[in-house]
Amino acid sequence: MELDLSAAEEIEIEIIEDIELPTNFESFGGPFPYDSKHVRRVAGSLLGDAMAIAKPKAAFRVSVIAVEDLGLNRKIEIGPVVLTDQVLTDNLKDLGRVFPFLATEGPELAKWAQTLSPRDKTAAFVIRYIALKEAERRLEERLTELYGLSRLGAMSPGVLPAWPLQGQRNLFELLDPLPTQLGVSLKGETFWMIPDVSSSGLYFETEAGFHNCRLCPLDTCPLRRFGRDHVENVPIQGLLG
Repeated sequence: MELDLSAAEEIEIEIIEDIELPTNFESFGGPFPYDSKHVRRVAGSLLGDAMAIAKPKAAFRVSVIAVEDLGLNRKIEIGPVVLTDQVLTDNLKDLGRVFPFLATEGPELAKWAQTLSPRDKTAAFVIRYIALKEAERRLEERLTELYGLSRLGAMSPGVLPAWPLQGQRNLFELLDPLPTQLGVSLKGETFWMIPDVSSSGLYFETEAGFHNCRLCPLDTCPLRRFGRDHVENVPIQGLLG
């Protein structure tokens, strides 16, 4: 697939800010972290306050892929981001473009959650998670609308050893100035994002629908989007028992 350079020049960067939380949990289509009747009840009592302050955001940019085949090895460069693992490079080797992205609950929800009691913080995480998922959903809709992508795949630093969390440094360099505009930063040498309910990585067009959650061994991750063994949208099991 050839890169449409005119499209890349016209929409090099896109920021999505008009993102609202669902008015109730029934209208949220995905699975919930920490799912139980008690957590949902407490989260429901907090939803009104959260909706009044929530400002989830998302952004992406269009980036050109450079592929270098080195015999049995392959290297893909996307600006300062360099990928060499076969699983990751196989997904990108025939593409001309990729979409580095950043999505976040927003600093407002993160600061609000810190004012709550320990019991309410668990329930608030459900709301923060939903805010992030709404930001990702709007981002994916916008990419599909602008570029007519048939199906999106995604990969993110820190999910697999092949692209460790330290890769956030180069990814944020590639995304600059979007992290600052979205209020997202990296925490020192840990490379965790602040606010912590945020996601970053690369979107790309794919027929297989690859998402590196499917290879991640951490089954209890509260941000898991896909189950292992290529099972989409399996219920997320809460960590509270």
